[in-house]
Amino acid sequence: MLNFTINVQFRLPRRWATVLILLCISPLFVPIVAEAQTEREPPRMSAQRISEEIKVDGVLDEPAWQNVEPIRELYQIQPDEGEPVTEPSEIRIMYDDKKLYFGFIFYDSEMDKIVANDMRRDSTGLRSNDYGFLLLDTYNDRRNAVFFRFTPMGGMEDAAVSNSGSTRNGSWDIVWECRCRINEDNWTVEIAIPFSQLRFERSDAMDWGINFGREIARKNEIGAWHPAPKTYGPLGKYRTEYFGTFEGLEGVSPSRNLELLPYMLPGASYASEAENGTESVFDAGLDLKYGVTPNLTADLTFNTDFAQVEADQEQVNLTRFSLFFPEQRPFFLEGASIFDVGIPRAGPSRPPPILLFYSRQIGLAKTHAVPILGGGKMTGKIGRYGIGILNVLTNAFKDDVFRIGEPLVDEPRTNYSVVRVNRDVLAGSTVGGIFVNKQDADAYNRTAGLDFSYRPTREIDVRGFWSRTFEADVSGNSNAFYFGTNWRTNIFQLDGSYTDIGEDFNPEVGFVLRKGVRRIQGLAQYTPWPRKFGIREIQIGPEIDLVLTRENELETQDITFDTQFSLEAGDSIGFQLKNTTENLQSGFILEGEKIPSDEYNFTSFQASIQSSSSRMIFGEVRLELGQFYHGSRRGVLLDATFRPSAKFSIEPFIEFNRIAFPETEFDANVIGGRIGYSFSTTLFTKLFAQWSTDKDVLAANFLINYIYRPGSDFYLVFNQNYDTRDGGAELLDWTIVGKITYWWNP
Repeated sequence: MLNFTINVQFRLPRRWATVLILLCISPLFVPIVAEAQTEREPPRMSAQRISEEIKVDGVLDEPAWQNVEPIRELYQIQPDEGEPVTEPSEIRIMYDDKKLYFGFIFYDSEMDKIVANDMRRDSTGLRSNDYGFLLLDTYNDRRNAVFFRFTPMGGMEDAAVSNSGSTRNGSWDIVWECRCRINEDNWTVEIAIPFSQLRFERSDAMDWGINFGREIARKNEIGAWHPAPKTYGPLGKYRTEYFGTFEGLEGVSPSRNLELLPYMLPGASYASEAENGTESVFDAGLDLKYGVTPNLTADLTFNTDFAQVEADQEQVNLTRFSLFFPEQRPFFLEGASIFDVGIPRAGPSRPPPILLFYSRQIGLAKTHAVPILGGGKMTGKIGRYGIGILNVLTNAFKDDVFRIGEPLVDEPRTNYSVVRVNRDVLAGSTVGGIFVNKQDADAYNRTAGLDFSYRPTREIDVRGFWSRTFEADVSGNSNAFYFGTNWRTNIFQLDGSYTDIGEDFNPEVGFVLRKGVRRIQGLAQYTPWPRKFGIREIQIGPEIDLVLTRENELETQDITFDTQFSLEAGDSIGFQLKNTTENLQSGFILEGEKIPSDEYNFTSFQASIQSSSSRMIFGEVRLELGQFYHGSRRGVLLDATFRPSAKFSIEPFIEFNRIAFPETEFDANVIGGRIGYSFSTTLFTKLFAQWSTDKDVLAANFLINYIYRPGSDFYLVFNQNYDTRDGGAELLDWTIVGKITYWWNP
């Protein structure tokens, strides 16, 4: 039961309090009054078995392809929901004992205008090209799927989709074949996916969920075999509840195959503070994957190394809270969605208020990498149950050498364990539990939680969880719970949530933005589709975020009004007006300057322009100005990409902020960028450099990646750091390593 009081001491009008409470519960009772739309009956298709050998070369010239009746009906998600796509397509599907085969022919009346300027595997730039996509729901549960994207230049991307399409893990990788070819009036794709790379429950005749489609970049048009409503935009293709059915797969067995991925890493390093200067480096390790059952896969890692993983991109932090960085390490990312319990992020620039398990707490201490001796993970499904088990052991690590912007570290040998179980219930709903344990020789920290997701209709989503942490000598309020609802149609959206976090809630292997607070959030959004004056869609509405102390006194109040115009050409223009009230009980340090405890009320304005990513030069420019605590702030952000061809790209990012207080002025800036060149779909190189006023360190990373055979890579990595405090660039350290992996599937 919620037992708290909102009164005038919040300085919040009573009508706003009423609105906040109504927003929390209204999606449960709002009738579905959105604009009428006719839902298409989910389509079905039959599988066709072949015995002929198929050569995957992008040319559909084998007789078997001609004997398959193609699917030609694709329908728009956007811009004209439910209408046929404007360019013809043909899709053919076959299978044999070992593989699934897909053949796509995408016709285009203006082939000289297709966008094909990226070819690197798993590059984010592939999403701005013309592309085709394929999703397979191998459990046919309409909750999880695997996703494949492919472009005219042969670019490939694969990902795991979970939570009915709400969560996507781009680091999920399998070995599959894809070849594309650009022709006079079409571009063709030939794909082969081994059954051994997929997880599914064996039966005599299997039905899978499936969807596929294409995006025509210059028209900002996306279509699918079974389209989701246009309100989801480009993300609609991931919505698993809108899949069709691929029926009649016979005589196919899942594989319990063993996969080994050993690595060797020779190299050298130099540190200006170290006594020995330059030192040689050599390391070796092993990753192992084994199918325990057809639906459960175990991953083991020994002496894990992540040398090829790019450094975190610097962020300007103008708050008193910790920054949130996404996980990038492959071992933790594969199957990560099963462990995802907490409050979803409101956007890419906002940290989640709570995550009960945050894998970056393992093997990373501040900015230092802590050696991982070994670990294991098992993920998959048993009937209607999803299972996730993880155990990792990190070695003791001590670093007492002072480096600019990096704290000293003294970490004991520590074991981390996570057990997660959830169960599918009803249609699209789940209930589950999670247990997390961190243990060293002297202390422990444990987190237990229960969660649920309830989807009574496709438009309504209700989520919640309860959690408690356990530590020695801690007996205060260590509970947390969350309840949130969302109602969404093509023209309306309502969100509401309530969060309660005890002052002693401390998940050390999780992430908590604030402790000892109660938080109410609400959002109302109206989304008309004018289709006039070049405007496709408008998103407009208020958002309210109210944070209270345990004594129900106001700590923070944000009232935001957003307006976003999406244009037919793929560009967008946004405006935001935000009023913030902060009741600081204690001051904090911002970029070396102290903001004293006080009561503050300030207003800021933001404007942004984002151009279509299908252009040769595209990006985002964002301007912000207004009050900031007891002073003012002026800021500009530029995030751009120049991609003149499918091989070459330049991606600068710049953020400048000028903070002016009555007694001082200072800057908070980040500058950096990437330069990439792809020699082919299997060989590319990248230079990444960045600098910030926070650390006064120029960091550079150079990477060469060669996929010399499917699943096997060679990396050459060169890192350098320079001290820029005195206006120059003094070398602090460098590291150069070569890493080779070999995928072995006996």
